Amino acid sequence: MSDITPAERRQNQLLYCVLFTFFVSGAASQPLGSFIPFLRETYGFSYDLSGILLSCQSVGNLIAVLPAGFLPLWLGRRRAILLTAVWMTVAYLIFAAGLGTAPLLVAAFLMTGIARGGNSNFSNTMISTLPGDKAAQGYNLLHGCFAVGALLSPLLLVFFAGHWPGTGWRVMAGLLCALCLCQLAVYAKMPLPAEPPRKGVSSADRSFLKVKLFWLGSAMLLFYISAEYAIVGWLVTYFQDTGILNASYSQLMNSLLWLVIFIGRMIGAAITGKVSRSKLLLVDGVGFFTCFLVMFFSRTPGPIVLGLIGVGLFMATIYPTAFAFGSDCIRGNDLGYSIMIFTGSVGGIVTPALVGLVAERAGIQAGMGVVAALTALLLASIVLSVASVNRFKSALDR
Repeated sequence: MSDITPAERRQNQLLYCVLFTFFVSGAASQPLGSFIPFLRETYGFSYDLSGILLSCQSVGNLIAVLPAGFLPLWLGRRRAILLTAVWMTVAYLIFAAGLGTAPLLVAAFLMTGIARGGNSNFSNTMISTLPGDKAAQGYNLLHGCFAVGALLSPLLLVFFAGHWPGTGWRVMAGLLCALCLCQLAVYAKMPLPAEPPRKGVSSADRSFLKVKLFWLGSAMLLFYISAEYAIVGWLVTYFQDTGILNASYSQLMNSLLWLVIFIGRMIGAAITGKVSRSKLLLVDGVGFFTCFLVMFFSRTPGPIVLGLIGVGLFMATIYPTAFAFGSDCIRGNDLGYSIMIFTGSVGGIVTPALVGLVAERAGIQAGMGVVAALTALLLASIVLSVASVNRFKSALDR
């Protein structure tokens, strides 16, 4: 006889479904930076427009995350997630069809952001409904699955582009469109936990807005997402246009980054409860800043690859740890998660476009210098957050 209770079985089913859907989200939302060189080659886009396209995903994410906190109060969680997730399918249908006008691609990148925002809010809220350490472990597994999707997509893109030059990237877009349809099918059928009665916005719990821990976690997410979106969005273009790596190796660097992030997040899931959040965040912040500088200032492949591996490894547990850091006061609260994700999304909008603007005027090297400054700001926010929590604990012990 199985020792698993019916409640545990439902929790496991929920976890497996959410892990799959977030894997799809990683596969579909993260490779856009790898698509940029193909879009530039096919349609002749400038750095400015490329940066705007990358920022449009973040704008779409921003547009989605706050409504994603309120929509379940009106429509219920299932209808709310289907309403936002469907746009990823539409976006990749546009890419696969080869519709290359700038306004239409701007709309498509916005759609991917809307879907990503809805997916992120829904997935993190669902994980928060799990009990105790299972939720903490679930966050690392969740973002590990996202990393797997983000790792495999660029590899498949390189494969298809090599076998079908000129059209392979569109074949990849068609495959991602089909994968997004599978995601919608899982959303339509997966078991969901009980949710509050639908009483509209006035019934939302907003008490977390007065909790300092919530805002400290949000600040770390702001700087982390700013840095992550800029790195993922511009990494391939940076390596190609500086000539440090050739085109094929540049594309593979995105997959290498996400492979290391996946490994780091699996390590994070294994050490949950064994290492304090504060120590993990401090090590990650220092390591991320140092390794990015190594990668940024190096001019030969060896140190660049080592620096990139370090960047991915230390990046891996920053997001889930910072998220858990600030989310203790908002468990199961759709609105709380939407505001936390919204705060981080602001940086994801501004930074890729800012890198593009700087690159257009002063070169791609200067553009990536913006990212170096962001890693320093992230480290500063981590130190401030850890110091604030330690002072709070010391006050309680007196």
